[in-house]
Amino acid sequence: MAKEKVKKSIFKKWWFWVVVVIIIGAIATNGGEDSTEKSSSEPKSEVKKVKETSSKSADTEKKTETPKKEEKPAAKKGVLTKEKFEQIKDGMTYEEVVAIVGSEGTVLSESGEKGTDLHTVMYEFEADGGFGANANMMFQGNKLINKAQFGLGGGDSGVEITKEEFDKIQNGMTYEEVQKIIGGEGEVISESGEKGSDIHTIMIQYNGKGGLGANANFMFQGNKLQNKAQYGL
Repeated sequence: MAKEKVKKSIFKKWWFWVVVVIIIGAIATNGGEDSTEKSSSEPKSEVKKVKETSSKSADTEKKTETPKKEEKPAAKKGVLTKEKFEQIKDGMTYEEVVAIVGSEGTVLSESGEKGTDLHTVMYEFEADGGFGANANMMFQGNKLINKAQFGLGGGDSGVEITKEEFDKIQNGMTYEEVQKIIGGEGEVISESGEKGSDIHTIMIQYNGKGGLGANANFMFQGNKLQNKAQYGL
């Protein structure tokens, strides 16, 4: 009976209920912190996933980038290129040609007294192109009267001539008429005389559709076809 009275008296004490309230509050506070930590940890994992996804997509973009095209290596300094060859015009002096090419040529032949109008010199220049590429320049009285090249590259259109097209082409046709039949420009392999004059002579070459080395040459004078020749068509 005494113990039951003690228990009942404890429940009636005010400080007992204060302790109970404090304990309950502490439990509630701890539970709230746990839930807060859990909720705050979840966004962190989501952020990590987003970062991983973005890094993966970035890696994928790097892998799928279009590879850069290999650029054609620049020609050696002082070597004649197709572009330089086209800049060289009839009537230029040897010094003017050397300034364009960037190097002096090698003398292949020479005739006449030096310093006179009859002094004729043939120079060879190193050329940028395929196997055996070369270029020759002939000067008379120190004026360019003929230029010729081999292997510097075909016409801009890259067309090829067939035997049927070759047979359609007749002497007296203009270069423009020949281009219409073949379908584009050829490669200038030789040129002399002032452009636009009656003595302007030009040799045009086309690669041919046929066996190895198939080609066709056309010589125009005053923009009229004087001669045509073919090999392997």
